[in-house]
Amino acid sequence: MSGIAVLLTQLGTPDAPTTPDVRAYLREFLSDPWVVDMPRPLWLPLLHGVILRTRPARSAALYRQIWRPDGVSPLLHYTRTQNQAVAATLPAGVGCTFAMRYGRPALTAALHEIIAARVERLLVFPLYPQYAAATTGSTLSVVMDAMSAHRFQPALRVAAPFYRRRSYIQALATRVQEALTACRETEADTPHILFSFHGLPQRHVDQGDPYAAQCQETARLLAEELNLPREHWHLAFQSRFGRERWLSPATTTLLARLPAEGVRSLLVVCPGFVADCLETLEEINVQGRALFFRAGGKAFHFVPCLNDHPAWIAALSALVREELAGWVEEGSPATTDERPGAAGSHG
Repeated sequence: MSGIAVLLTQLGTPDAPTTPDVRAYLREFLSDPWVVDMPRPLWLPLLHGVILRTRPARSAALYRQIWRPDGVSPLLHYTRTQNQAVAATLPAGVGCTFAMRYGRPALTAALHEIIAARVERLLVFPLYPQYAAATTGSTLSVVMDAMSAHRFQPALRVAAPFYRRRSYIQALATRVQEALTACRETEADTPHILFSFHGLPQRHVDQGDPYAAQCQETARLLAEELNLPREHWHLAFQSRFGRERWLSPATTTLLARLPAEGVRSLLVVCPGFVADCLETLEEINVQGRALFFRAGGKAFHFVPCLNDHPAWIAALSALVREELAGWVEEGSPATTDERPGAAGSHG
């Protein structure tokens, strides 16, 4: 037995922007108690009796707006690209693959294949910068369940959330700075910046989930890297689902409010996503843009996610190699990725 495997994990995507495929994806996603932790006798009848009968058709129409011409979702395309780029930087004897927590390529299947190949050491690298039980926690539960089905167990490492790692912050800053440079070519004033993260029920944070604090730390460090005065940026949370209280302020609330406060030009960044998806391309760049203009805004700028930007590919490759330290000997460290700004850290 020999070998090392790296497994990059993402949330997931439907196979196609059709009602049946979206229904299958939502069924798997919304059935996960890590995502919706309501009592099963209350939630499952609502899910199967109402939500899966009505929401898939609406969501499929939204997915069609952002689906790529080559027939795959942006999330799948960029995750595959990131995987290929990282694999190309790894030494011989280290394999790299990727899987989705929901949808395909399925996480459980990928784990069974890795273990069946008798890989001795496995690094699981969740592509979520900030930890949340509904994302990283759910992923790790599947990893443990899949491994427990086998007599042979590879040595296991799980990469820590990289919400405050310098290379990640710098890659984000490069992406934002490029957008700001483009804005200056057409606008006299620098746009106000909104950092929009995916939302989470406030109850989860009250129960100990570190997600909100990690989002705040990412925003603070990114603003520092960009030399932004505090009055020139806001942080908000998007994608609310259900009726309970979620993290605030809501992105929709700020998009509707900022024009009345004098913000006419807005640049929106989604630091919690490393690949564009429905929540960025449609929810922010289509619905969010329209909401801002209806409220009186004059210019709306959307910053694409890190995707396959060279700065992010270099950063991700370095982060993976650092997590492999001690398993992979390369003569000298590939990159030293110091952690900036220790204040407020939860990592």
